[in-house]
Amino acid sequence: MWIKTLPSVTNRGLQCKFLEDYFGYVHETQLSSLKKSPIYYPEGKVVTGYVLYVEPALKVTHLTMRSMESVREPKHAIGEILTVEVSSKANNGVYLKLPDDEKGFVTNKRLINSLPKQANVDVNKTIKAKFYPGSKQKSRILDYNRISRLYVCTLEQDIIKEKTFTLKDVKIGELLKVKITTTKPEGLVVSAGLVTGFVPNLYLSDAAYSDNLKKKYNEGQTVDSRVLSISSENNVLFTLKRSQVENDKCLTSLEQAKRGEQYPGVVAKTHSGGAFIVFYGNVTGWLGKKYLQSDSDVSDPTQYFYHGQVVNVWIRAVLEDKVILSLTKPGEYKKTIELPIGRRIAGIVGQVHKDKLDVNSKSGKLLGTVPMNHLSCSLDLCPVFMKRFTKGEEIRDLMCIDNRSQPNVLSRREGLVFTRKANTKIKEFAYLRKSEIIRCSFVENADSGIYVMPHILDYTENVLIKNEDIVSEKSIPKFKLHQSILAKIVNIDRKSKILHLTARLEKVFDNNVKATMELFSRYIVDRKQLISYGKDNDWKICQYNPGERVKCKVEKLAKEGGCLVTLPNGAQGLVASHLCPTTLTEGQKVEGVYLDVDLRDEYAEICLKNNINQKISKNQDGMINNQKISSVRVDNLLIKTDYALTLLRHGGNRQIVYIPLRLHENDFFGCKQTYKQKQFKICICAKTVNSVLGISKTLFMNLEKKRLKKEKHKKEVATTKAKKKSINSNVDKKNRVVMEDETTSENEAMHGNEVSEDDDEGIGSKSVEETDDDADTDDHDKVDNEIVEKLNEGKDADIEEDIEAHESEGEDMDGEAIEQCNDSKEGSDVSDSIHGSATKPVLSGISSFFNVQTENQKDESSSDEEEQIDTMKKKKKLTAAERAELAKKEEERISKIERELADATKPPESAEHFDRLLVGNPNSSELWTKYMSFHIASTEIDKARTVAKRALQAINATLVEERLNIWLALLNLENMFGTKDTFEKTFEDAVKYNDSLAVFIKSIQMLAEAGKVADMEEKISKVRKKHKAEPKMWLEIAKTYYQINKFKEARNLKEAALKSILDKKTQMELIVRFAILEFKYGEEEHGAAIFETILSSEPRKVNIWTTYVDQLVKKGKIDQARRVLERSVCQKLPLKSIKTLFLKFRMFEEQHGTSEAVEAVKLKAKEYVTRALDKH
Repeated sequence: MWIKTLPSVTNRGLQCKFLEDYFGYVHETQLSSLKKSPIYYPEGKVVTGYVLYVEPALKVTHLTMRSMESVREPKHAIGEILTVEVSSKANNGVYLKLPDDEKGFVTNKRLINSLPKQANVDVNKTIKAKFYPGSKQKSRILDYNRISRLYVCTLEQDIIKEKTFTLKDVKIGELLKVKITTTKPEGLVVSAGLVTGFVPNLYLSDAAYSDNLKKKYNEGQTVDSRVLSISSENNVLFTLKRSQVENDKCLTSLEQAKRGEQYPGVVAKTHSGGAFIVFYGNVTGWLGKKYLQSDSDVSDPTQYFYHGQVVNVWIRAVLEDKVILSLTKPGEYKKTIELPIGRRIAGIVGQVHKDKLDVNSKSGKLLGTVPMNHLSCSLDLCPVFMKRFTKGEEIRDLMCIDNRSQPNVLSRREGLVFTRKANTKIKEFAYLRKSEIIRCSFVENADSGIYVMPHILDYTENVLIKNEDIVSEKSIPKFKLHQSILAKIVNIDRKSKILHLTARLEKVFDNNVKATMELFSRYIVDRKQLISYGKDNDWKICQYNPGERVKCKVEKLAKEGGCLVTLPNGAQGLVASHLCPTTLTEGQKVEGVYLDVDLRDEYAEICLKNNINQKISKNQDGMINNQKISSVRVDNLLIKTDYALTLLRHGGNRQIVYIPLRLHENDFFGCKQTYKQKQFKICICAKTVNSVLGISKTLFMNLEKKRLKKEKHKKEVATTKAKKKSINSNVDKKNRVVMEDETTSENEAMHGNEVSEDDDEGIGSKSVEETDDDADTDDHDKVDNEIVEKLNEGKDADIEEDIEAHESEGEDMDGEAIEQCNDSKEGSDVSDSIHGSATKPVLSGISSFFNVQTENQKDESSSDEEEQIDTMKKKKKLTAAERAELAKKEEERISKIERELADATKPPESAEHFDRLLVGNPNSSELWTKYMSFHIASTEIDKARTVAKRALQAINATLVEERLNIWLALLNLENMFGTKDTFEKTFEDAVKYNDSLAVFIKSIQMLAEAGKVADMEEKISKVRKKHKAEPKMWLEIAKTYYQINKFKEARNLKEAALKSILDKKTQMELIVRFAILEFKYGEEEHGAAIFETILSSEPRKVNIWTTYVDQLVKKGKIDQARRVLERSVCQKLPLKSIKTLFLKFRMFEEQHGTSEAVEAVKLKAKEYVTRALDKH
């Protein structure tokens, strides 16, 4: 607003008038410029002002003339020491002129403190004499006032000379003198300069803590200390332990930790298997029992160490986030043979570690190590390969990918990729081109993205790929160490050797189905090799073949459906709920079909439903009756991590088809949602190691559409460039550039093909792929070349019409219908096995899609249908006997339908069937939710929402639980298929009409399972405020945190819960429940620590002892549970309580001990009772 200055100008500001009748005041620090004074503004001058605040007592409005649009950042840092000039004197201090035309202020109190300590001195005269305008002074900045844009300074010499002024002046491990200011039960509050910190009781002395130790420290005492840690909340911890203070070797970060170095650490926790050691900066290490002194017989590390003990430990190994320690100096690593990056080798497996293999030469020298995740293209198969490769066995197809440190890092995964074609090598940095795709391995996470190691010959730096260059979604996937990632070069700084990479799927994947099938075929080859090895080495789960009939014994039935079975050779099998009859009983023997094997979790996939088993051929050899089919409808059998298992109908010889769930290495989220239906159409693409491979027809058509569109766009761009360049003189040279101006495809990037720097349009695909000489003769490639020729001739519209013709086919075709192609031939090689032998597809589904004639599509169906049509044409007139037979068959068909409708046990298969069942049972939430699932399976989300609304109207309002189930089902639907707005709207309504706590808890669990952590945290924040007095709320949220591995947040909830709930009994129950959650979902050591803490203060709680023992037994800690029971019965308790403990002890020994142990417990009980009676 506009303000008008008045004649009255004060020493430190000016008065003004605004809005006709209002008066205000502008302080000199709020003038438009620090250089201006109030005298600069004459009476009646109109300027712009903003209201800062109104002084309530005097009703004075304080204004500012400064712009409010932006507040600039201070130019000088807090703690900075400057030479300043006194500019003017104020009633409460002096103003200073700082460098860069900045303004500061010092209060009178600090001016007085800066004067010499002399008696009978006139303070005012001394201040005027020493700090007169224009005098130069040395000052230190204490703070910055953003409203006044004024620096708060001091001229006190002791503060100016102070070295420890802010947290920035403090470093972890630094030796400092601290002054004890306050003594507290938890430790000592100390100050180092102007920084305040804390010394926990554990760090007061080298000796074990006792209250007497603290008595030797007095307030005001100055002692030597080291900075132990600085938290994210800027809390500083110090240590007074002499062994740490006097030792200059401080381990402050994981990066500093090197094998063979020795550092002092503090025992934070002991365990029967070892001890946790903590260093500076909260760096922790594990000192295992086996790495204690070899000359000492240590049976229990809990007796060997005490809490807070300082030990000098050696670093044995550094893993991803922890340090492995030893009390003895580790030997040096075996010297490694030097290998250049890109060298392909074979070797002998040496030592097999938990997460890597050592590889030796035939002479026994170490060649390098193969990290577990470099063994296969599938992260799921890598742990299985660790079992497959044993010491002394030969391992081939390895390639050196990193020689920066010893030992060399070798990779089987990259070795197989780069040996699939001859004369292909990893490139040097100088030969890299913009838009080229390179292979990388994941190294570590960063706040702004991920670090990867690109596989380049002469490049040793890790490269940061920013979050926005990984995925378009907000949620970044969780990567595993050494995971394969493909990246496209966005920019190259050759002078600084800096790469800018992107790993977004649309940038590195050219929508080429052939590339997808090549990746999947590598997975199938690896998987078949493991199964073959398992057969030869008596892996029980690998002794059967897909399609084989096996006798199974039902071991356990699951509540949600499905069961566990045992196969004849003792192998474990799992039957999914949709493949398991509902009439089974435990112990029953039944025949099933062996479908597949889960190599990672070591169980077989079995089908026990006869109606499905009859459709599965016993001979799963990949042979199909009709060699010309290109697409076919299949039944969905199983959805696994990397693939889906489907079943061809009769026209496909009842073969099992494997379908990839990832289109590319960078398809981090996969395409599982595409295969949720019970039946769908697929394209038969290839055959690899007697396995039929396919892909969803809808997905295939979408990918081809995108590929054609991108190629068309690239062709237009190339044509435009050609026209522009033809204007210049060098026509021939320019045309050659245009012909080469295509982006390298993913496969070419693997094999080191170069790409032009001119093309930045970048989706990373070429029209024609380079292939081996052996592959040039393959019919599959010929068909692809025909398509490319068609594109080059301007016939993209013809191909698009073919695709649209396929998409327009009626989805209501008979499930047995199989489309045929006239010109289809056998396909080309899809992938090479690890020995280099080609695996040839028997079907040409990919290529033959583009050669299907429209009129043939309309006229041709499966061979069964054609025979039926021919027969009907021949039989133009039926005899009386034939008509009677047809009538009889029709009557039987109708009768069968009526029986099915009358059978209440048969699951509904149509909307009409559901409606009929709901008429008789409208209050069944189970039936309504199944109705919703029926529509969701058909991707009819709106119909599912309609069913939910119908259910809420139909279910009786008094049936609270049934209605809640519907609301939760609707919430789950919106969470999976809706938007955030629809979910929030549904959530608000659900909270309004149901138990709000139940809705909150279930919603939080849904969001956690979906990986929507930010939305989950938002709901948790709200429910904590609304239901903080409910123990159930705290426990359920903690459980959710534990289940998603957020242990720190879960443990913080315990403290928050105890502050919110004051009832002592409830608090005790909460602590016990948190301990149980820690055992079940978290870390056993933390759970045990909680129980031990409770028992140390409440040793007479018998139920705590028994619960503690039960948790240990569930985790298989039998010896530890026995020790706890021995401690429990050594207490002085009433006979009734001790009887319960002895009874628990006896039952424990009966189940987990020997008969001698049982008798020993009985004897102890008798002795206890005898002593108790004697005292009376």
